[in-house]
Amino acid sequence: MKILAIHNILWSHYKARIFTGLHSQLQKTGVDFYVLQLAYSELSRIQLKTDLSIHSYPYQVLFPDKAIEHIQNGEKIKKLLSAVRNYKPDIVYLNGYYDPAYWFVLTYCKINKIRVVLDFESSEISRKRVWWKETLKRVFLSQCDGVVCLGRKAADYALKLNVKPERIMSTKNVGVDNDGLLEIFTREFPQRDIRKAELGLPPYNFLYAGRFVVRKNLDMFIRAFHNAQEKSANGAEWGLILSGEGDQKQHLQEVIASTRSNAVQFMEPCEWYEVPIRYTLADVAVLPSTFEPFGFVTNEAMVYSMPVLVSERCGSAADLVTDGLNGFQFDPYDQAAFTEKLTWFMDHPEKFEGMGKNGKAIIDEWAPDIIVNELIQSFQKVSANAQ
Repeated sequence: MKILAIHNILWSHYKARIFTGLHSQLQKTGVDFYVLQLAYSELSRIQLKTDLSIHSYPYQVLFPDKAIEHIQNGEKIKKLLSAVRNYKPDIVYLNGYYDPAYWFVLTYCKINKIRVVLDFESSEISRKRVWWKETLKRVFLSQCDGVVCLGRKAADYALKLNVKPERIMSTKNVGVDNDGLLEIFTREFPQRDIRKAELGLPPYNFLYAGRFVVRKNLDMFIRAFHNAQEKSANGAEWGLILSGEGDQKQHLQEVIASTRSNAVQFMEPCEWYEVPIRYTLADVAVLPSTFEPFGFVTNEAMVYSMPVLVSERCGSAADLVTDGLNGFQFDPYDQAAFTEKLTWFMDHPEKFEGMGKNGKAIIDEWAPDIIVNELIQSFQKVSANAQ
């Protein structure tokens, strides 16, 4: 059997671990696994290095000289169809339905009796629903032989789009390299106090790591943090680290200036293997977005045994966060409720160790090897159904 995965950008280090695991396991059973990457990276991450060392599986980058946003649909369709035709797969593992080129790939697969397994990341709350777009999604999904979902919220949405339950192969198709990230974090943690002193950080810190864009809701985070500092008797011992870059940075600096806060510190974007160092500086990870398909900040923090505070509109909240056990969920449109949760953390640092251990136990069930095994089982089911 031959399986061809089609993915968007090689930069995605979290996918590298999954693809590497798939290749390693499948080749033991005589199954060929190959990946077509459309591009090395995207415009928002173009300044970050694509770490080739973590991609230990056979792959081809179709457009090595372009960011993915600069690839024209016509040339993308031509190259993808040519590659699929030359490889002659039994199964195509496709990462989404949103790209026009993927519709051509799907059509080619149906004509040539090639099975299709789809990565499905959307959830019902991701954006305002338009009837004709929903109809197109139903059509696309109806032609797929298996669907692997980015958590329970994505699976629930797939069911509403009339995907048959037996075609939903997995709800765990999301993860980070738990062991690899933890190794870096553990190695760097002893330098925590030295680095905090060098950066002038307070004893305790909240951390957000990611892009500075509107849906990340960071302006509300800053205001809620400021209010929590004023409410908590321990507020002066807390800081807020914002790690990343984006078009909202100037606006966020203006919000900070309006609060007259000196407890918020920006950190420039860094390579994926440097991000765990940022987590060593913090005590609680926060994901305040008004929407995330999942939210890998949650996974990473739980790998490091950190408590988490996650917007209920993020996919990871439903799957990974249990209120009071390993953190809390909150309404990202309710600043008062957000402030209350931040204040709780400021007032209860003695709870962090226990909550972190609980979170580590949860995220161990989302280890890459578990996800790889579920994907392999998905491929096997789809192949068996074709016979």
